[in-house]
Amino acid sequence: MADPEGPGACGEEAERDEESPVSDPEPGASADADMELLRTLLSRTLGLGGDKPERVLDELSLDGVSRFLRSERCKNIICMVGAGISTSAGIPDFRSPGTGLYANLQSYDLPYPEAIFEISFFKQNPEPFFALARELYPGQFKPTVCHYFMRLLQDKGLLLRCYTQNIDTLERVAGLDPERLVEAHGTFFTSHCLRPSCRQPYSLSWMKERIFSSLVPKCEKCQGLVKPDIVFFGESLPSRFFTLLQSDFQKVDLLIIMGTSLQVQPFASLVSRVPVNTPRLLINKEKTGQSDALMSLMGFGCGMDFDSEKAYRDVAWLGDCDSGCLALAELLGWKEELEELVRREHAAIDAGGGNEDREDPEKCRGHKDKEDLGKCQEDKDKAQRDPKKPQGGSEEPLQSVRGTPQK
Repeated sequence: MADPEGPGACGEEAERDEESPVSDPEPGASADADMELLRTLLSRTLGLGGDKPERVLDELSLDGVSRFLRSERCKNIICMVGAGISTSAGIPDFRSPGTGLYANLQSYDLPYPEAIFEISFFKQNPEPFFALARELYPGQFKPTVCHYFMRLLQDKGLLLRCYTQNIDTLERVAGLDPERLVEAHGTFFTSHCLRPSCRQPYSLSWMKERIFSSLVPKCEKCQGLVKPDIVFFGESLPSRFFTLLQSDFQKVDLLIIMGTSLQVQPFASLVSRVPVNTPRLLINKEKTGQSDALMSLMGFGCGMDFDSEKAYRDVAWLGDCDSGCLALAELLGWKEELEELVRREHAAIDAGGGNEDREDPEKCRGHKDKEDLGKCQEDKDKAQRDPKKPQGGSEEPLQSVRGTPQK
């Protein structure tokens, strides 16, 4: 299931967004991250060293992004994604009126909707969460066009990292290398006993067996409660999140943000960690992540800027994430390759009867025999030799398949 974006570094006053039940980061990591962000803001505001804003894109549009992506200047891409990339797979987001998950939890007899993802409530009453997990369990859904677009970026040697707020494991199913993935709000992929003296790990298949047997998972070693490694309200974010962002966001050449409202910290602050001249593309149903008006007036605006006279690097493509990725893929000459990848991978999932075997990083996804496996490796080798050359399409940018790129 797609995770809601959860509260962040501001604690209980932070808005609980539609995409993730997470909590404050570890105190030490949070303080370091906050200080680094403050230093960056002061440096840029006061003009103390560093690069000066420079327009890198020849045009603030999806066409301009596509030309930059195919240039020699773009070698490391980071994707930041939220629940919006998984809704077309049939996984609801959390706060959409009427259809969001929080609007449909009446049968669980909760004191308030968010309680189902609070660690203190879970420890006292875990049954509602596991009943919900039975309905939305990973393995019942297929990755979307957006997931496979990121897979193409990886196969072409362009994906530095994917930072995801989602807990549905669909990035893994789509074939993203776990080393290229930062599951900022945790994952269903693994589980652990909650007792600090035990912490026995358990696999996805072990957890699934118990959930679908309507059993509250108990540790085989100590009989403590076992919880999937998703981050609940009241828990810390994974240390991997804080460790990798320190170096990743200094290397990035292009930031692509998809399907997230960018309202919850510390995830939302990542958009401000890229170098001052790094282009940022938002693919989302609405513009988000823009600087707060008061902070901008004080000279501390560090969010996205799509429309002001000072806009020089941010582009918003408004619409659903799959359509946005198809539009960008067409401009890159990758559309046919992307559509074929989706078709082949979905067929392999259907033939396999489930997603569990698709999450094995040692397996080549979508290929069952030696001939196909060899073809897969040949394709990967070719892509790595010439990652900029579009596969299965014209080298000239094509017309966007849907919508008008937004400045």
